[in-house]
Amino acid sequence: MENMSLSARARRALVALVLHPDATTNRVVHEHFGFKIESGERGELEEGKLVTCSRGPHNAIVHQLTEAGLRQCRKDLSTEAPDGAKPADRILFATWQLLARTLPSSLPELRSFLGRAQPSLRDRIFAAYRELATRPGGPVGLEKLREYLNADRKEVDRALVDMDDLREIHLEPDPDHGGLTAKAREAAVDLAGRPMHLLRVRSE
Repeated sequence: MENMSLSARARRALVALVLHPDATTNRVVHEHFGFKIESGERGELEEGKLVTCSRGPHNAIVHQLTEAGLRQCRKDLSTEAPDGAKPADRILFATWQLLARTLPSSLPELRSFLGRAQPSLRDRIFAAYRELATRPGGPVGLEKLREYLNADRKEVDRALVDMDDLREIHLEPDPDHGGLTAKAREAAVDLAGRPMHLLRVRSE
């Protein structure tokens, strides 16, 4: 659903996410721009597949810009000022058009343009653990980890198994196996034929 018509609030939110293209919470948006992405505009962006959203620590919503979202932002910022626009608004639209021409056309190029390298999945797993663990060395359920990462399942599974092999992390089954939810069971990673539900970082 690219090239959709966005409300002013949704367009504002999209521009904020272009400037912070990775795993952005409302706390980050508010700190930098003084507003929060509310459910209405979030729904617009999700419906158009311009962002994906997941739940992070403390149930915070984590926004992730998509390639379609970047293309939509480039299109929206290229819009001409409406007839009768005030001088200040004309300057604003001209500035947007300049930004649209300089914006890269892909997320990797955008990260480079902003001076932000995409962190490796390994680094993202460590960062997620630090955010989700309630105490140093404490267990984190893989269902929470997957929600936080919002990444390809096979890639996450492969990274977790490799990190466990290298003893960078420790995967273990939940001792309360009977109390596991269906979601927790589904999120388990297979390790030598056994389902592992929990993650610990040894160095924490």
